[in-house]
Amino acid sequence: MVGILPSWRPDIGGTARRKSRIGRPYMICTLIKEGKKVGITANSHKVIRNLIDKVIEVARESDAKVQAGQKISSKTENTDDIHFFTDNGEAVTAITSGEVQVLGGTAFFWAREDAAGTIDVLFVDEAAQMSLANVLSVSQAGPTLVLLGDPQQLEQPTQGSHPDGTDVSALDHLLCGHKTILPEQGLFLEVTWRLHPDITAFNSELFYEGKLQSEADCHRQSTTSTGPFTGTGLRYVPVAHFGNQSRSLEEAAAVERIVETLLGSGVHWTDRKGVSRPLALEDIIIIAPYNAHVFEIQKRLPEAHVGTVDKFQGQEAPIAIYSMATSTHADAPRGMEFLYSSNRLNVAISRAKCMAILVASPDLFETECKTPRQMQLANAFCRYLEMARLVELQATPSASSTLSESGVRCVSDF
Repeated sequence: MVGILPSWRPDIGGTARRKSRIGRPYMICTLIKEGKKVGITANSHKVIRNLIDKVIEVARESDAKVQAGQKISSKTENTDDIHFFTDNGEAVTAITSGEVQVLGGTAFFWAREDAAGTIDVLFVDEAAQMSLANVLSVSQAGPTLVLLGDPQQLEQPTQGSHPDGTDVSALDHLLCGHKTILPEQGLFLEVTWRLHPDITAFNSELFYEGKLQSEADCHRQSTTSTGPFTGTGLRYVPVAHFGNQSRSLEEAAAVERIVETLLGSGVHWTDRKGVSRPLALEDIIIIAPYNAHVFEIQKRLPEAHVGTVDKFQGQEAPIAIYSMATSTHADAPRGMEFLYSSNRLNVAISRAKCMAILVASPDLFETECKTPRQMQLANAFCRYLEMARLVELQATPSASSTLSESGVRCVSDF
């Protein structure tokens, strides 16, 4: 087995969930059963540890024993299933001797000369965030690479400036501009175990060439309420404001009212197993593009789960609220490329299992596009409005009567 297997794993729930027999931990456990030595790498120790934990969990389900190891920077107590190494040489010896069957380490470890040829297969998790140069440097560790990731989610983090092309991720390099991977290039894991079909329809059309679909039980996910937020799918709450760049007091107040309405209108959440219960604050995540706006929302909702798009990648909740903060495209402090990024919109909306609520100034959808690229960026937001239901804030003090739901709002013709 020699070569590279790119495996496109949309980070929208669970193509790697327990029931997906081609998910990452199942692939690794299968290789271990076949006697292969497996390595895991990613940009952070946390991501590596998460995958190791999932491998151990899957092994236990089949009454198998997997002994794992991880090369880390600071001393940590071993567990029954994981040995931690701070010495590079000891980590190399552990995998070559068979003391551990799967070993995790960052690119700095796998690129070492003494790590060359020590394993049979190296899994690169979140390969859409690892540069091509780093993937090439770790490829010496074994004859086979498995690249796992989703280039339609957040791009790889970069520091400084680089010549054109050198900052491309490994998966982006293979895709050559395509939104999804071609059948002859690798595997596209097309089933999400997170999103209700009403949300999947939007993400699939805009970001995955219509190939993504929800697992059958996801249609059970729903909310019921006597208030304006009930059912499933996309919602848009317009909030007029002017001159705001990285934070908006008006939107922060609107988010507070939305949360109060959700928690005060008897919303019940039903999961994919059909189990229903009252919606709680921990069932809502609030996302913003800028830290300044995150802080503004946290002042009003100190107990809520609030963060930037970057913080929430990989997380999920029944309801996700995405508050844009900026008044117009001209006010965007980091330009349209950041605020209107389709990758960031994809991440924000796909955190929601059941309902995604976009809070934004109406002027954000009235962009003066001067280039084809700007038209492409604005298109995803316009399409969201076409598919979303409008929920309007009313100027009354009662939280139970501050919002009213209208029908589908279309703001542009295609």
